[in-house]
Amino acid sequence: MSTVRDVRDLGLLALVWGTIFPAAEIGLSTFPPLLLMALRFDVASLIMIGYVVLRGEDWWPRSQGDVLAIVAGGVLWTVIGNGVWYIGQALTTSVFSGIMTSLVPVLTAGFSWVLLPKERLRPLSIVGLGIGFVGVVVMLVPSGAITFTESLLGKAILFGGAGGVALSSVLIRYADMSLTSSVQTAWSAAFGAVLLHVLGPLFGETWSGEVSLIAGVAVVYLGIISTVVAYLLYFSLLQRRPSFEVTLVMYLSPVVAATTGWLLFGEPITFSMVGGFLLIVVGFALMKRQEIRAELTRYGIAD
Repeated sequence: MSTVRDVRDLGLLALVWGTIFPAAEIGLSTFPPLLLMALRFDVASLIMIGYVVLRGEDWWPRSQGDVLAIVAGGVLWTVIGNGVWYIGQALTTSVFSGIMTSLVPVLTAGFSWVLLPKERLRPLSIVGLGIGFVGVVVMLVPSGAITFTESLLGKAILFGGAGGVALSSVLIRYADMSLTSSVQTAWSAAFGAVLLHVLGPLFGETWSGEVSLIAGVAVVYLGIISTVVAYLLYFSLLQRRPSFEVTLVMYLSPVVAATTGWLLFGEPITFSMVGGFLLIVVGFALMKRQEIRAELTRYGIAD
């Protein structure tokens, strides 16, 4: 990072994304998971749509690529990568949920290998992908013996949610859309919010109608700070910095999530979580070794 502004924004983005999980944990004490995420994206989509309109951006989808990007974002990112994700968190802990986000870049590279011909993995990168999956297994089944429990189900759901986030990002790139990222995000958030409102009752979710002050604050925080502010920061960083550097946020935010979950709720940080996380980081480093070398060379750290 070459400027104070870039370092500040990267740190702020890691903080904002890392605190999604404890904020959601607070919200889950009042709202069922799908409804909580529906409310989050209600708030976010309204603000994002207003932002797009005020900027005078071309907001109407005009191609199949635009529609594919919106649907991929709405279904895979919003519904599966957020709504279904927090069904998993409700069955585990916010610490584990946050750490599982570190898997997203590894899965993204794997999906890119399959769907994007220009991003084929070399043998050592495939080894890195395998190490990343070993890290997941270490976290999912720390004892080495599979026992079907509610916690294991929650962990498996989180794995599926990570896959949804990763696949959505690859499909959005594959779609080659004409829309700007902010417009596509606004559409996907709105579409996903509608789907979540429909799916909640179908999954048997019920809500008493009562809202505590802290749960209301959590919804506002999730909608405005963790979604709108976070994605504006993310896209701003992508315009100024290489995508590899911005991807590093995915390895800073789990640290924030684990720390805040431990401090706020007393949730344990186990050896299997730390070990699995480190294996995923090693796998990612192997898969992105060329980008890492290029960055180190750019900063004069490597030849």
